[in-house]
Amino acid sequence: MFGSLLRDRSGMALVLTLLAVSFLVAVTVRLGTSVNQQMQAAANQSTAVRLDAMLLSGLNIARAAVLADQKDNEDTSDSRFDRWGTLDSALLSELFSGTLDITVTDLSGRLQVNALFWTEKEKKEWKKKQRGKNRKKDMVKLQRSLWKRFLLLENLGLEDLDEDRVAMMLDSLVDWLDPDDEQEENGAEKSYYSSLDPSYVPTNGPVSLIEDLVLVKGWGRKILYSELKNKDNTSSNLIACLTNGEQPGMVNINTAPVPVLQALHDEMTEELAADLAAFREDEDNKELLEEASWYRNVPGFPENITFDRSLITTESNLFKITVIAADKGLRRTGEGVIRRKENQEQVLLYWKIQ
Repeated sequence: MFGSLLRDRSGMALVLTLLAVSFLVAVTVRLGTSVNQQMQAAANQSTAVRLDAMLLSGLNIARAAVLADQKDNEDTSDSRFDRWGTLDSALLSELFSGTLDITVTDLSGRLQVNALFWTEKEKKEWKKKQRGKNRKKDMVKLQRSLWKRFLLLENLGLEDLDEDRVAMMLDSLVDWLDPDDEQEENGAEKSYYSSLDPSYVPTNGPVSLIEDLVLVKGWGRKILYSELKNKDNTSSNLIACLTNGEQPGMVNINTAPVPVLQALHDEMTEELAADLAAFREDEDNKELLEEASWYRNVPGFPENITFDRSLITTESNLFKITVIAADKGLRRTGEGVIRRKENQEQVLLYWKIQ
């Protein structure tokens, strides 16, 4: 009996020992996992900080390229062959641990939303600057005609748009831009937007973010983000042809998207616009791109088509910078817009990291 009791106690001690060992193993494993997770999190945090630093470096490299181009350019023209358009991301990546991709996009080739409305002061200042250049036409009317042709392009694929709908869209956009509450014939002012659910107030001033167009009567995501099929089998969307850049609303034909080129004249076709785009991509034509009349050199371009000189230019002052940094499975993207002034100063309009 005594031996049986001793065996029971020994068995119990063994069980307790096994339980204690199992508990310690579980705690050790849990602790090891926690330590590993913390070490991985710390490593990821360190990489993220380094990627953010790489993004800022990329931004500064792009800004330096834009500035260097301005200093070197005696003719002041801008095209993709300039320094900002020929950055070698593979070469730049060798300066960092990881990869760094930098893209500079010229926004001056796009239609400028804010150019659809001009204050009297802005009109006088623009006419003063254009004195002696034979550009005394009504820029507001020219811009409206340009936008109307653009929105009614058949190849945009916007089947819901007709002349009445476009008139409503443009009138509503002018009402959104102008400072008063006097409604255009087909437009919308505060009374319309306050009746919506949820309601909001129009800016009655320049558009600061191009994405805000979705708020304007007649516009919306379906139109702005509709897919456009290009002749070169690439795709984009309508908003990629627009910018909230400053006036005077002139389009850099060296960098304008094909639909914008097509909208420059009533008799332009998608094929002619594609021919212009192909011509300016050929480095052999680089020198010709210095003059806004270079389109006359495109083989087969109709002599009866002349772009209004008040609408076109070869100069740019607004650039979008996109920087992508990646390393050890992590990826960070930074986007910004800079304005380049004639005195070689730059203004960073915004910079955001995603």
